[in-house]
Amino acid sequence: MAGSDYAGFVGAGTSGFEAQGPLGENLGFHISVDAAQAAVDGHRVRGTDSVPRRPRPLRTRRSGAHGRVCGPT
Repeated sequence: MAGSDYAGFVGAGTSGFEAQGPLGENLGFHISVDAAQAAVDGHRVRGTDSVPRRPRPLRTRRSGAHGRVCGPT
C-alpha cells in the first residue's frame, strides 16, 4: 500500500518470486524478494495532473422579461 492506494504485491512461487502491479498486471517472476519489490515499486501508478479548465462565463441575472417594467400599468 502507498498511502491508501493499492501498490501491488510480491508472492513466493515455485520458480521465484512473483510480482504483480497495482492494476493486476503480471510483472513476472524474479530471483529475489528485493528484485520483485523493485519491480512493483517501479510500476506504481502515478497520479495525473488535472487538466486546467477554462473558467465559465459569469451569468447575469435578470428579473422579469427584458424590456418590461414591474407588471401592468
